[in-house]
Amino acid sequence: MLEMAIKMTESIEKGVKPLIGWEKSDEVVKIGADGTPTKRIDLIAENIAINFLEKYGGAILISEEIGMKKIGNNEPEYIVVLDPIDGTYNALNDIPIYSVSVAMGKIKSENLEKYKNYDELLNNSTLSDLEVGVVKNIATGDIYYAQNGKGAYILKNGEKQEKQIRVSETKNLKDSSVGVFSYGLSPNTLAFIKDRKVRRIRLFGSIALEMSYVARGALDAFINVNETTRLCDIAAGYIIIKEAGGKITNKDGKPINLKLNVNEKTSLISSNEILHKKLVGIFGNKWIIKPTNFGIISRLDKEEAVELVIDVIKYLNSKNIRYSLDKGIYNVLKNKLKLMDKDIFDSIIPSNCDLIENIDDISHMISIGGDGTVLRASKITNGNEIPILCINMGTVGFLTEFSKEDVFKAIDEVINGNYEIEKRTKLMGFIRFKDGSQKILPDALNEVVVTTKNPAKMLHFEVYVNGNFVEDVRADGIIISTPNGSTAYSLSAGGPIVEPLVDGFIIVPICPFKLSSRPIVVDGNSEIKIKILKKSTLVVVDGDVEEIARMGDELILRKSDNYAYFVKGSNFYSKLKKLGLME
Repeated sequence: MLEMAIKMTESIEKGVKPLIGWEKSDEVVKIGADGTPTKRIDLIAENIAINFLEKYGGAILISEEIGMKKIGNNEPEYIVVLDPIDGTYNALNDIPIYSVSVAMGKIKSENLEKYKNYDELLNNSTLSDLEVGVVKNIATGDIYYAQNGKGAYILKNGEKQEKQIRVSETKNLKDSSVGVFSYGLSPNTLAFIKDRKVRRIRLFGSIALEMSYVARGALDAFINVNETTRLCDIAAGYIIIKEAGGKITNKDGKPINLKLNVNEKTSLISSNEILHKKLVGIFGNKWIIKPTNFGIISRLDKEEAVELVIDVIKYLNSKNIRYSLDKGIYNVLKNKLKLMDKDIFDSIIPSNCDLIENIDDISHMISIGGDGTVLRASKITNGNEIPILCINMGTVGFLTEFSKEDVFKAIDEVINGNYEIEKRTKLMGFIRFKDGSQKILPDALNEVVVTTKNPAKMLHFEVYVNGNFVEDVRADGIIISTPNGSTAYSLSAGGPIVEPLVDGFIIVPICPFKLSSRPIVVDGNSEIKIKILKKSTLVVVDGDVEEIARMGDELILRKSDNYAYFVKGSNFYSKLKKLGLME
């Protein structure tokens, strides 16, 4: 089978090389089965593969141009996944980085009998059923190949002896060279490139070759964090990297096991074991690969919430999942359960139950309550990258993603890694007192409010953005809100609803004297300054009074370096409708 795959790549190379530079090679002749334009050179290369397979007997061919085709009159012996020209643009412009990629697997006779047709056979076959991968650099003649359990090799053009290849042993991102899929770069990838997190970035335009470069250690990693990597792009490279000792998964660190269908797509991170973990931490849901240890916090004044905490603890005990309790809920449960029976308390809350003391030990927080409980949970995480699983047991609960009926399903999804994370912006700031001293404020998830100490007494402010004077405001107070807080106090004061992932902040006067004082949205990288011109004020962060600011003092706010992380649940617009904020 390996010899057959190598000969197929050689046949395609021989037929394609004379077409380089031919003006008609670039003509679009049809739309391929994968929905992308098929150039004449692609179609010719695919036809060479079809003619080759017809001579060898029966096979099922999967290719971007033709989709799926049974080859030969006999029962198929092999499944062949083909990318006839990987790097078509490079080939057409004589840039020497283009290849042919072939992966093959033998069809078990029992599977031919088991399934009614070939479509059903392929729908029940996956990437892991392929056994051989071959990638040939048509420009240089070098061949990369691997067979399950037998290692990965390179045979350089002109040499008679192949050489075994292994992925690099680079451990530090700052020392690494990383290949990046260039089409449709995500904001995360652009930031990764901009921030120079690695030594070198390379964009070659031929996925199969780039994966082969990773397999022989020429590149330390290859990534595509969009869900756009196609089966035919990676089938051969997948086998070669695994046999070269590499790690290859989707961006969340989960195994890639695409069905053998030309339209199957995935994200991709391929590297050695150490760098792979670091790259998943940057681009994916790194919490999936961290041992689960829940921290539990709850509102304490609602019996129903406390009862749900007991049910959650029982559920985690039944699954042998670690957890730690917030001190407040631990004391409430201790008093409640010991009134019933000490044995009941010990059976539900083991004597070795941990309290949340070292936040670094917690992988996820479970917040049972309303928005106030979520804000408390956010303060407990204290800038650590700990996702919060929010269960609604409050009055409004706009920040809560899951209902109490969904709590066990949500916990299972976290345990099994079947969930997404939303990253929310926070505000950081400090008060600069007129005597020159300063006080740092805690980060705000929802808002910072400057409000009057005395009801019905108007305050006077000056508002600046990036040093530019914006407005003189006379009002009962002023709110500086994150997008996350736009549906809280800001909304009640007349501010706009802003999607949580928008990069901006909202400045909202509270009951302003002038009708012209309206809410404004500013860029998320802005520095906002509020200068107190009259009277003493209270500075309130997420509902907690933090300081008194007096005439001449200044409040300086900007985006925090820390974020809040939430286990994603219901759709933002669905919540708006549910709460009557949209029809």
